[in-house]
Amino acid sequence: MPTRRHNDDDGHVIADMSALRGESEPPSPRTRDVADELQDGEERLMVLLGTMKAALSIGMVYVVVFGIAIALMVWLWT
Repeated sequence: MPTRRHNDDDGHVIADMSALRGESEPPSPRTRDVADELQDGEERLMVLLGTMKAALSIGMVYVVVFGIAIALMVWLWT
């Protein structure tokens, strides 16, 4: 199949992508083992509680925003 050459094509290469043709999968990110870092049970508990605190804080923001939106809709349409 012949390549199409446009009338305004001057032959310049903007970005040579030939180096990427051989890779079929993206490289996997480096992972580190955090099991060795959290050896103490108290440290694991603090990490768990901190994670739960962050997740519940974000969840409460959504609950408050949706509650205000529902209250405004009820107030406007009644």
